Amino acid sequence: MEQLRTKIEEQQAVYQALKAGNDNTVRYKEFHNGEWGTDDENYIGRLRLAYYFLCCHIDDEEAVAFLFEEELKDRERNSFQGIGSTLEILTHLIRKYNGDGKYAGLLERAKNANFDCACGYDPDGQMEDDFGTNSLLDCIYLCREMKYRDVMGSLVDEWKKTITEWSDSNRRVLIDFNTFLERNAENEKLYQEQLAEVLSAKKRSTRDIISGYKNLIRYYIYICDYEKALCLCEKVIKTTDYGQIRTLRLFKDILEACFEVTANHSKAAAGLWKWARTELQKVPQSSWYGNLYIKGIAAAKAMNDPYGKQLEQEYENFFASFRR
Repeated sequence: MEQLRTKIEEQQAVYQALKAGNDNTVRYKEFHNGEWGTDDENYIGRLRLAYYFLCCHIDDEEAVAFLFEEELKDRERNSFQGIGSTLEILTHLIRKYNGDGKYAGLLERAKNANFDCACGYDPDGQMEDDFGTNSLLDCIYLCREMKYRDVMGSLVDEWKKTITEWSDSNRRVLIDFNTFLERNAENEKLYQEQLAEVLSAKKRSTRDIISGYKNLIRYYIYICDYEKALCLCEKVIKTTDYGQIRTLRLFKDILEACFEVTANHSKAAAGLWKWARTELQKVPQSSWYGNLYIKGIAAAKAMNDPYGKQLEQEYENFFASFRR
């Protein structure tokens, strides 16, 4: 807790710069990213400063009002929409100065900022401002939200020491933390342990087994170890009754993984491609979706299979109907 508090208190320099007229790290700064569209380069900067105001009990009406208006620009223009912790914290802070309704217009504007705000934003919302109530896990999640990876890594190491018996749920939490911290090597062992636990269980379902394999396959794809991913894909096909999950999204997840492996390891994946292409044609086309088409097309091109042309045409038809 003290590590995180110290990190948050570093925002004092940002606050002093703001008071001196330098708002470069907290004012709305629009940019376009390839994944989501319109975004704000300074969202994390405002979030960190908002937490500093909250946790250190900074009383500055002018600064809070400025940050609130800058955050509204993001909420109103952001392609992802959302509400976000920054707006919730600033709402809690600005309400202290709204006794005469001075900021009623801003709060109403926040409610109408986007669809998510209209559905879920609470102009009367309050935040816990007693930093001492946070648990170790709370502090880890706060670090992740504010992208304080250095402190988060230290706190995750402390949290691991508190786990006396590793369960599937604990492993999933640690895998999530490690992914954010880019500790990919540690995740391999965790995924392997998860799969081994499923395979050794007395009561196990085909769905659980294939899901365990899928998670490890996706990990190997993530780190670009396509040889290991290929071996696991082939093992799933040969050793499990995948017919039991044909109607589930999980089966299409496996097909996606097979397509990705084929596209990136085509010299060794001829057998995998033949199986995946055949199985795809058995899936009702009404349940196909964008990524399934895209990855299937990439795999077909890698294998120089004319079926890729057919998939491209079907994808264009799918996309056209989606737009309509």
